[in-house]
Amino acid sequence: MFDKPQPGTAPRLAPHNAQPSAWSSARINRSLDQEMAALLRAHLVPDFDQAQNWADLAKRLRAKGFYLKTDGQRVRLHDCHSHVQICSCRFLGFPSARLEARFNRLH
Repeated sequence: MFDKPQPGTAPRLAPHNAQPSAWSSARINRSLDQEMAALLRAHLVPDFDQAQNWADLAKRLRAKGFYLKTDGQRVRLHDCHSHVQICSCRFLGFPSARLEARFNRLH
């Protein structure tokens, strides 16, 4: 069984010298502007909507180059290549509490 992402855990999916993605570059430069944010949401919302559980969501995000990691009470999206934190799930329109309630209800 897969539980929600644990604090401080990051999958090793790319070499340390991997180039940052456009998403991580924007976050590193603190320039995840409205247009980039809208593109990111459009890119990932179907995966959040269709995921059946944490494992399904993780698989869907991994296929697009992302993973989730908890930071206290928040679940945050990270880039698989650079391991840079992109944004919180709340920023994408999926607050952690809502995801937990939805996925826990399905089990």
